[in-house]
Amino acid sequence: MILFLVFAVVIVLRLFTLQVLRGGFYGALASGQHELYKKLFPERGSIFVQEKVAGQEVLYPLVANQTQKMLYAIPRDVEGASSTAQTLFEVLGYSKDFDLPKIEAELFADISSGTDSQLVAEIKEKRWALFWEEQKRAEIESIYNKLNKPDDPYEPLRPRITNAQYEALSKLDIKGLGYQDREWRYYPEKSIGGQIFGYVSADSDDGGGKYGLEGYFDDILRGKLGEIHSERDAFGNLIAIGDNSFEPKEDGADLVLTLDRAIQYKACAEIKAMVESSVAKQGTVVVLNPKTGAILAMCSWPDYSPEEYYKADDINVFNNPALFASYEPGSIFKTITMAAALDAGKVEPETAYIDTGMVAFGKDIIRNFADLTYGKMTMTQVLEFSINTGVIFAMRQMTPPVFAEYVIKFHFGKPFGIELGKEMSGDIRNLDQKAEIYSATATFGQGITVTPLQMAAAVGAIANGGKLMKPYIVSRIVYPDRVEDFPPQEIGQPISAVSAAKLAGMMVSVTENGHAKKAQIPGYHVAGKTGTAQVPKSGGGYKSEDSIIGSFVGFAPFANPAFVMLVRVDEPVHGKVGEAVAAPVFKNVGQFILQYYNIPYDRPDDPALKK
Repeated sequence: MILFLVFAVVIVLRLFTLQVLRGGFYGALASGQHELYKKLFPERGSIFVQEKVAGQEVLYPLVANQTQKMLYAIPRDVEGASSTAQTLFEVLGYSKDFDLPKIEAELFADISSGTDSQLVAEIKEKRWALFWEEQKRAEIESIYNKLNKPDDPYEPLRPRITNAQYEALSKLDIKGLGYQDREWRYYPEKSIGGQIFGYVSADSDDGGGKYGLEGYFDDILRGKLGEIHSERDAFGNLIAIGDNSFEPKEDGADLVLTLDRAIQYKACAEIKAMVESSVAKQGTVVVLNPKTGAILAMCSWPDYSPEEYYKADDINVFNNPALFASYEPGSIFKTITMAAALDAGKVEPETAYIDTGMVAFGKDIIRNFADLTYGKMTMTQVLEFSINTGVIFAMRQMTPPVFAEYVIKFHFGKPFGIELGKEMSGDIRNLDQKAEIYSATATFGQGITVTPLQMAAAVGAIANGGKLMKPYIVSRIVYPDRVEDFPPQEIGQPISAVSAAKLAGMMVSVTENGHAKKAQIPGYHVAGKTGTAQVPKSGGGYKSEDSIIGSFVGFAPFANPAFVMLVRVDEPVHGKVGEAVAAPVFKNVGQFILQYYNIPYDRPDDPALKK
């Protein structure tokens, strides 16, 4: 009886160990391959943006996961590798995309322009037929080589197939084929910010995120793999009384962005349309909430599709131009020069000087745009007509060292550390030079470089009573067991509220009386400044006068700004000034934002409202 009692206790203790203490381990093994996969491999976190629906803020996923089938073969079970390869090609088609314009150029490079058109058509038809016949043969041969391995127990064929392809293959019931569910990154909206999101590499061993948010937050988004530890015998079988354990996976966290889906969509559509209509090299738009620093929209064109990142022709398209592409800002930087002079107490909006059309620095001469001479002008008029000699006058009143101090206060020359990966600092080292001409050229945005984000944030400080807010794009991280919020951060006050108010009024005069009338939004007072900058050459100096970067930066409504926006258009063929290419984008996006937020007119007597 004692022996039976001891034996029973041992059995009970062992059952308790197996079913309770190690129940998770054996439960995982017993759940089947699909369920085991779900328990061990974490689901990557989603990325949400905000949107106003019926006056309420709702979250909308712009990056999520989608389950698709992976196709693989068990070659030793395949019956007839050749016929199976032919059938698979008929259902699946080609495993790669073709750059048809490039291929066409290579196929017909030897055909001269004077060749008879009918003959050209016949040659093209024959060569295309031969090309596709060769591609088909190569594709089928590739599939056949994978299937014709009698001793191979596993051979991947396609990393993912469509539902229609899966249904077609299932009906054919081909022996030796298998399917496995795999999670793939899914981007419901196309062309609205690939450079923000980045992508998840299908080629990487661990499927890691690259560039943008996917790269910066890769560890947080991917979660933690589950683990099974087990002891096996010499034949590979589990030892029931061995040291076994199961640790379940931890799903990745979700990101909630400050981006507004509707504003982002509008900004991307407008900058794309302007780049295409002006035949520009590229374009960028950045929209911030000046009171918080929250990024409401950030978009550039050309962009890329994160789902098809491998189709990108140029690796540079993966970098975000709003952070990465620093440039000489041109005349939009005059707002910073005037802010410094006002805050230093050296000029007022009505302060006048005599413009002679030029300022000499020894043998070097700086002139106004188009060699114009204006005579007696106030500081407000200097901004209205974008007079180079006027901002040099303002800089001289406060001295170059004081000017340099203000430029640094506005956070130029250093990154913000925004959560989007690689960010350029810009270059303001010319302000350290002793020769005054370096400071003089900097007053109108040449000889120094800034990023679009830096410029938007700096003007955001003017819109926010002189307070500079740190730009940010992630408002919340939602972990499986907790939520982490990111509140706005004030990082300095480069100018006083009084100086900011004076400058804002001067910038309103620019859009209503100066060179920025195309940025006007009917019914609202808009503060802004245009810029037309020369494009530096890699070896020094500048490209021809036809190569420009057109910019506009501004905010609205003037008294209580809802947004600050920077628009940049690089090297347009049509429209050689910032007012022509950048101001219209600002107007269209800005008008949409004000209507979207249902903000009342602050200029109800605007004649434009009657048109």
